[in-house]
Amino acid sequence: MQRLALVACVAAVAQAAPSPFQVQRYERELFASQRAAKGGLKAGPPAEYVDQYQDHFDGSNENSWKQAFYTNATFWKGPASKAPIFLCVGGEGPAIDGTAVTGSVHCNVAVEWLPATGALMFALEHRYYGCHNSSACPVEDVYAKSSLRFLSSRQALADLARFVSLMNTQYNLTADNKWITWGGSYPGMLAGWARLKFPRLIHGSVASSAPVRAELNMEGYNDVVASAYSVADNDVGGSSACEQNIRDGHAQIGQMFTTEQGRQTLASLWGKTPEWYANKANQKSFAGNGVAYFPAQDNDPTCTSFACNIRLICLTMTNSSLGDNVHRLRHLTTQQDSWATRKWELAEVKDSLLTIPNYWGYQTCTEFAFYQTCDVGSNCFYTQGLVTLEGMDSFCKTEFNISQSLVARNVNYTNDYYGGDMPAGSCVLYPNGEVDPWHANSVLKQPAAGIPTLWVPGASHHAWTHPSASNDQPSVVQAREQIRQTVQQFLNQDCLQ
Repeated sequence: MQRLALVACVAAVAQAAPSPFQVQRYERELFASQRAAKGGLKAGPPAEYVDQYQDHFDGSNENSWKQAFYTNATFWKGPASKAPIFLCVGGEGPAIDGTAVTGSVHCNVAVEWLPATGALMFALEHRYYGCHNSSACPVEDVYAKSSLRFLSSRQALADLARFVSLMNTQYNLTADNKWITWGGSYPGMLAGWARLKFPRLIHGSVASSAPVRAELNMEGYNDVVASAYSVADNDVGGSSACEQNIRDGHAQIGQMFTTEQGRQTLASLWGKTPEWYANKANQKSFAGNGVAYFPAQDNDPTCTSFACNIRLICLTMTNSSLGDNVHRLRHLTTQQDSWATRKWELAEVKDSLLTIPNYWGYQTCTEFAFYQTCDVGSNCFYTQGLVTLEGMDSFCKTEFNISQSLVARNVNYTNDYYGGDMPAGSCVLYPNGEVDPWHANSVLKQPAAGIPTLWVPGASHHAWTHPSASNDQPSVVQAREQIRQTVQQFLNQDCLQ
């Protein structure tokens, strides 16, 4: 595993010292990119472009921009074949490229099905995140005041709808060429909503690991992280003892913050001065999200670097020869030093950060929140009470002048608009992984006869959308087959009934 350069990742997206939310998010993106690199993915086709409206909801706005998309027509035999159309939905984070339709972490469960189905496949970038140049952005200057006002899931869904209509015309598609949207995480949210909001354009959807219920204080995320470390089967390798030891170690660190002797001990173990550990901001960056990396969303049972997954972390945290739980946590950070930048060091590199707009942060303020807290009394196994809602969303006010009350109102509207985790409609499949913390806000129980769910034991965040490998978890292999069977059922039925 290459060194996890968190500094470089956050530098590409933040304008100031990163918030805890940003640190968590971008460390996860780096884990995902490393996992994708293992498969030696093939280069994809070059970008093509369609004209999109700057604002789909303002009938007086005539501005347009070029949105990138990618096409794989290798197995397509024309509309007369009655083969389906697969659309891989782009989202936040690093922009998708042509590998999205030939082999990537995004929609490979669809890519690998192309030879059998003869489907035509597209991948569409998300507005703003996929800006290649000024002409490929909804606005000319992304740094200008109010430049992000056209960034929303609703605009992105309208982009999808217009794209489908344009491709229907360009390829002479008929009603027999049924569109299926695919996506994981936020793109999974969009994939499902595209079907629910545009049922006459989109026939069916696979909304993998899609946290469709927006939430201001998302305690559930870190609660699931903790419970993931007690999962023993499906190659995960956790245990209840491991989870408890991590919890107890962080609780002990919380107590050590309060005494001079405790702070001296922390300084002797992790460096810095005892005074550094008396500072609340430093305590938060040090232990609020864990003193080491605890992958759950990105748990990779096949990784081999020191302490890189649940199983290897638990080997350390249940090794009594290493001392008490605090000393085991210290040993854990030492192991991870070979590939990871320590979290609290990241918070100190404010001056070295580059500046592009915080697109995803803006969407959390205006639509979703998803602020992952570690409140006292929750099931979070980090040092509780350091990462709370207060401060997590403060950047909404400082960067975008959006108050916490307005963030809460935006979250409520998002859930009212989309239906939260009780969507109404049909022909949408919601698969979720057991150790993926985002399942806390997804659809886990079938809300209607036409909206099935799929539980994938031991699986991380949409692990089944990654390229197939010989050492995949059996549950992930089975999930891919179940997904294809369900989509085939969608294709064989009238999803408008």
